[in-house]
Amino acid sequence: MDNNSENKFKKDGFIGQRMTYLPGIVKKKVLKDPRVNDLYITHIGVFPKALGHLRNRPLGCSQFILLYCVDGEGWVEIAGKRQIIKRNQIFIVNPKTPCKYGASLKHPWTNYWVHFTGVNAAIYSPIVNQVIDIPPSDDSRINERLLLFEEMIQNIEDYFTFEKVVYANICLKQFLTSVKYLDVYRLVKKEWGNDFLNKVISFMKNNLHRNIQIDKLAARNNCSTSNIYKIFKTNLDSSPLEIFIHLKMERARKYLIQTNLKVKEIGLKLGYEDPYYFSRVFSKHVGLSPANYRKEEK
Repeated sequence: MDNNSENKFKKDGFIGQRMTYLPGIVKKKVLKDPRVNDLYITHIGVFPKALGHLRNRPLGCSQFILLYCVDGEGWVEIAGKRQIIKRNQIFIVNPKTPCKYGASLKHPWTNYWVHFTGVNAAIYSPIVNQVIDIPPSDDSRINERLLLFEEMIQNIEDYFTFEKVVYANICLKQFLTSVKYLDVYRLVKKEWGNDFLNKVISFMKNNLHRNIQIDKLAARNNCSTSNIYKIFKTNLDSSPLEIFIHLKMERARKYLIQTNLKVKEIGLKLGYEDPYYFSRVFSKHVGLSPANYRKEEK
């Protein structure tokens, strides 16, 4: 609290606020549904410019409490320590943690908040009991995150349609992971990331006859080795070498079906001087030896 007594403050009742909760009868269905029973919303809402907002929880709460300040300023107090929450910052209170939280008197926050729980809630949750900064940038995707929050609210408000509840809780998983893995969330959206991948993969396709060293491939594209691995893993869930081998084996499949080249000749065309090694790689990738694959597909 900024000053004055607590009787001038309130839990809710702000102009334009939205808040809803999951009724017990719907919660019973959630707990039986494996799609969402590991992580689900119990309460959710938005308090715009919430002057006088104050919540005192001397016994804590049985769920995680996520507070997302999208404008203005607020604060959270735990064990006598007050932490200020400013625009584009998030704070998650751990369950059963005695706490107080509220809006600044001078610049009251617009607070998007959600209570969530479930057997895997702690796994999905970003770091708790400290401020999480989400600084705006060209690739921040802040508006997308807010739209995702809006989808959660709208669908939980429509809780009498159970599929909407399921959808809202799946959105919660995406929302939390967008905060927990902030760099990955932002990297996916970078236009240069897709351009970079297209450029590198195009180079690979044009050089299937060679054995490319990844460090040299990275340097050729003005990228560090660690970053090229990160870009491939984030966007394709594979390493650059795995993708290169995949492209080689796809070309090998075409050669086996569309030409009469010997297995040894195909291997040489794809940079494999040892035909036995080429056959082992092909068999591992496709599940059949080159000869058996040709028999089945021709």
